[in-house]
Amino acid sequence: MQNFTLHTHNNELRFDGMADAKTMISSAQEKGFSTIGVTNHLLVNEALEFDAQNEPMYFNDFNKATDTYLRHIEILENLKSQFNIDIKIGFECDFFTSPKWRNNFEKMIQKLPINYLIGSNHFLKSKDESFLCNIYHMKKLEKQPSPEDLHDYTINHFKNIIECIKSGYFTFIAHLDYCTIFNYGADERYNDLKLEIIETLIKTKTPFELNTSGYDRVNVPHPHPWMLDILAKDNTVPIIISDDAHDPSRIGKYFDKAESLLKELNYTNRFTLDMLKTKF
Repeated sequence: MQNFTLHTHNNELRFDGMADAKTMISSAQEKGFSTIGVTNHLLVNEALEFDAQNEPMYFNDFNKATDTYLRHIEILENLKSQFNIDIKIGFECDFFTSPKWRNNFEKMIQKLPINYLIGSNHFLKSKDESFLCNIYHMKKLEKQPSPEDLHDYTINHFKNIIECIKSGYFTFIAHLDYCTIFNYGADERYNDLKLEIIETLIKTKTPFELNTSGYDRVNVPHPHPWMLDILAKDNTVPIIISDDAHDPSRIGKYFDKAESLLKELNYTNRFTLDMLKTKF
């Protein structure tokens, strides 16, 4: 069974985990993992005014975000000598398509001494990003989008994932169909976009995760097994099992179930630790 976990969160500084980094790392070590990667959210966009007002880990200023991320890295570096487990440092980064965002992001990442980046998308958005809202916050909006707008925003969500893969920034891509747990993009109208995501992974050979958190939420992992089946038949894209752990009890949860599914699908192309890298 995979003996490392590379997608975890904690509650230091502004982040959304349920325990501090020391507790999370201790849990992984006690469970016999060789390596833990700490990947709190990297969420920066000038248009994140609503989200930034509701959650402290959202930033609309790259300089303030950089200062926080550097302090977070320092906390983790200071913990390394206290453990036998190998500690890797990364971020789960929400990708945006605008040239201005990409320019600011590239400058920021060069200042952060990290081992890897996970690409993800937690937002519904308009094409020009004039509307941009984390899926968690959609129900908090004073004015809900029309069904037609919501359909467009969901299409843009999936297109954003495709561009995220194409960017080449990321070591692997997180929870490809994450939005479906909120009942966005779950029906067959969006299957062509999901197939395009699969095709883009295959074309670029970009690794992706089997995220076990879906077993608790919707009784299947992310991505859905039908998507995994297609990727397994191709078997050219490395897959990593992730727990997306926000508390110690989640570390390694359902890894055995994920391993059984991958064995059933004959998915043999597995992500290994020597694939950890950053573009920058």
